[in-house]
Amino acid sequence: MRHSTRGAAAILIGSAMIAGLLTGCATDSAEEGGGELRILANITPVLTKKYYEDLVQPWVAKHKGVTVTIEVPSGEDVQATLQQELASGDVPDIVASNLDPVVAPQLLAFPKEPWVLDTPLAEQNQVDGKIWQVATGAQIQSLVFYNKKAFAAAGIDAPPTSLDEFTKDLKALKAAGYLPLQTAGEWVTGAQFAMLANPQLLASDDFYAKRSAGSATFAKSAYEKYLDAYAGWIAGGLVDPDALGLKYQDSIDGFTSGKAATYVIGNWIVPSIDEAATSFEVGVFAAPSLDGNPAGQMSGPAQPYSILQASKNRDLALSLVEYLVSDKTAVAASLASEGNFRQGISYKGSPLNQEVAAILDAAPRLVLGTSGPRIPGGFGDELNKQVQALYVKTTPADAAAALDSWWDLNAGQ
Repeated sequence: MRHSTRGAAAILIGSAMIAGLLTGCATDSAEEGGGELRILANITPVLTKKYYEDLVQPWVAKHKGVTVTIEVPSGEDVQATLQQELASGDVPDIVASNLDPVVAPQLLAFPKEPWVLDTPLAEQNQVDGKIWQVATGAQIQSLVFYNKKAFAAAGIDAPPTSLDEFTKDLKALKAAGYLPLQTAGEWVTGAQFAMLANPQLLASDDFYAKRSAGSATFAKSAYEKYLDAYAGWIAGGLVDPDALGLKYQDSIDGFTSGKAATYVIGNWIVPSIDEAATSFEVGVFAAPSLDGNPAGQMSGPAQPYSILQASKNRDLALSLVEYLVSDKTAVAASLASEGNFRQGISYKGSPLNQEVAAILDAAPRLVLGTSGPRIPGGFGDELNKQVQALYVKTTPADAAAALDSWWDLNAGQ
């Protein structure tokens, strides 16, 4: 199976200015002296603590006296936990997660060595010429997984390509006795919205830069059109009216159980669907656009790593991260864990994973998500808040206006 990151050159992934450069690399003396490394890791139904422990074990076995501890977030998520640890002065050495720009000054920039520059989106990840994060692979996220049995029961012959067709199909799925669209609270609501809308918002122009310059607004943009559609889904009972009370795992269970007919989520869900061994066949299609034409895929770095300036074992931390993102066996295991992609490295993918790969290959371009070098930190949280506000009768126009107000207050910070 061929995996690619075609179109990745169009992506800019990054954050605020990163202070500090790594001075040196792993040495024999550092390795022979032993040491301890702490990794604060993003824990998910797939990326478990044991997953990370197994992933680092080959490296640990070659570094006598070195121990690696995987830390599960004690706060709401990795970002919140890291903030708490920074405040206490007791920080991990490595963070295995995407981070908000607010912590950028606490991170080290990676040396521009071949192993760093060869990682997915490394060039695009630079801020002020520095690379602060290295990724194992790349993800695509503007995907709709669907229950083929439900589609057949609803008389739907082919996946929709436009937003209007998608809404029409959701209504048919409800009539057939299914929850048309699976969603949840927590971070899921806003993330799903961005997965649907960002390819259209960023279809041709650099919207985020224009928004900061005042020459574009979320009001009257593609966002407002998708907000209007989403509000209609809520009003029409096409999503669970109590969805905000559901957790991420609940949304996975709701889809794999067969209760829900569609589920908007990134390619990382493929292993969970495969493992669930559903009683129905699962398919996948690209997020519908406004006019039915392909609008690209929201993409980002998969399983990224950063090193804290406060690490007492920088050389060891650098050596371990180099292993995690460049050793072909480790990288292949990482890619397979979430169904991610990296040029030049393949793994045995499931039929569903192959369908996702075909969507990636056919995507006309890749676009940003809700974080990046021209996006104020915290925008994703604000988007999540405004999409969730639709459930309590905030109008799409008011939600779009609130996004504009928030951007005006936070741009340039």
